[in-house]
Amino acid sequence: MNYTNEKIVKGKRTYFPEDLDITKWENVEAELKKLEAEKINSAEELILFMKKIGELSDIIAEEVAWRYITMTRFADKPENEKKFNEFHSGIIAKAQPYDFKLNKKFYNSPFKKNLDKKKYGLLNKIISNEIELYRKENIPLKTKERELANKYGAIFSKLTVKFKGEEKTLPQLTVYAKDPDRSIREEAWKLKVNKMKEHRDEFNKLFDEMKELRIKQAKNTGFDNYRDYMHQVKGRFSYTPEDLMKFHNAVEKKVIPFLKELNEKRRKILKIDSVCPWDTSVDLDGKVLKPFKTIDDFIDKAIDILYTIKPEFGKRLNMMKNTDFLDLENRKGKAPGGYNYPLQETGAPFIFMNAVGLHRNVVTLLHESGHAMHTFAMKDIKIDAYKGTPSEVAELASMSMEFISMDYWNKYYSDKNDFNKAKRDQLKEALSFLPWCMIVDAFQHWIYLNPEHTIEEREDYFVSLMDRFGTGVDWSGLEDLKKIIWIFQLHIFEVPFYYIEYGMSQLGALAVYRNYKKFGKEKALEKYENFLKLGYTIPVNELYKTAGVNFDFSEEYVSELVDFVREELERIK
Repeated sequence: MNYTNEKIVKGKRTYFPEDLDITKWENVEAELKKLEAEKINSAEELILFMKKIGELSDIIAEEVAWRYITMTRFADKPENEKKFNEFHSGIIAKAQPYDFKLNKKFYNSPFKKNLDKKKYGLLNKIISNEIELYRKENIPLKTKERELANKYGAIFSKLTVKFKGEEKTLPQLTVYAKDPDRSIREEAWKLKVNKMKEHRDEFNKLFDEMKELRIKQAKNTGFDNYRDYMHQVKGRFSYTPEDLMKFHNAVEKKVIPFLKELNEKRRKILKIDSVCPWDTSVDLDGKVLKPFKTIDDFIDKAIDILYTIKPEFGKRLNMMKNTDFLDLENRKGKAPGGYNYPLQETGAPFIFMNAVGLHRNVVTLLHESGHAMHTFAMKDIKIDAYKGTPSEVAELASMSMEFISMDYWNKYYSDKNDFNKAKRDQLKEALSFLPWCMIVDAFQHWIYLNPEHTIEEREDYFVSLMDRFGTGVDWSGLEDLKKIIWIFQLHIFEVPFYYIEYGMSQLGALAVYRNYKKFGKEKALEKYENFLKLGYTIPVNELYKTAGVNFDFSEEYVSELVDFVREELERIK
């Protein structure tokens, strides 16, 4: 399919000069002082004031974005981390007291009562929450925490091992988890985990430093613990920590038995005594899916899939390609993971990932493309708080795209057996992911509700969670490695408590796909797009409703979706 060479172009600013240099604090402060002094004489002027704040926030956010993108693309260059940290401490941290003052102008305005409650009720709630949580003494603590969090990627990106005579990054070893030769899988897995074990003390020391900073922030704000503090920081207005415990229990009771069945089938098909950690990803038919050979092929097929779903989707990803807003291939010196980073002023995103030629890379790109379509859809939302979608909303956009795109993966797989295999794997993995998601969340609940624990106690509790949510994988003889697996999860280090949202969104995405199969593409896609356009202008539970799905963690609802997956697996032969 032929596409134009159209690129993404940043629009003109409405309220601030094009040549405003926001890398200099005196310039930023001057604009913030003007906003602080601005007179507001009506409800309309109050919203105009919020839009001005939004534009300045977008300008600053885009500078942060590019510094973060550069830092992660070239994580082995200390100067990039230095530039990111300098901007964070020299601009972002200094602006936070003004953010508080500007929020208070809105909060205290007599014209706030004249605003449309349906349209701006959530805005009031978000800003009220931020005012309640703001403490000036937390600013340097947050800055230090961010600097420490960046060290995780810097340490991880430098870890390499020798495998079959070649130097490999740890992400590059992932490809061997699919190798039909069990001894190769085992060797690669043990090399990877033992390399992390060598740095166990370094990672634990780093985590404990961050933990102390986080606990101080919670105490400064009047909370007994960091868990409850973060629940409010994240604006989780639609559910409680106790609801999350119910979600943990629902997965334990309804998902684990299904996954144990699958692993027992795996054991029999592989003709092994027990399923070990290096046996969980290998293809049971002995065939590794190879969706692409080159990065250009990888991108172009994703563009075609999105175009087939909706032409506008494909055009947007193609524009990102033309504008060099994609960095997809794994290489030494690159930070781990993948992300879609919104460029707020431009109204488009940058996608970063570490592709090594696996099917998982296809899923990741389409996942991040879901985030990207969300970013594009929110371009016309001018109030900053309404663009800051909470993770359980953002991840619904991305995970739903994985499933919406699934019926078009034949663009990567011309062989029908490969195509069906990819779809079966997607459905299985949607449920297979949930136990790990619960472990990561429950682990953090325990860490911050028991802050005085030792490293050994932390590792012992992690092992207890691995056992509670175990799916029949045999860790015999691997106890020393089992207890450090949590170190691989960058979210625990870099973005605490951001993970359960993936579980919520996984349920939501399965429900979106169930609607897609039940009511047809057009109807499901219409609801999905309506959801994308809303950003965060209504509460989370209402956004899920707009997407056509329930915001529900109950055993009954989880059981329904497990049954749907079971039926789909039976249908795809």
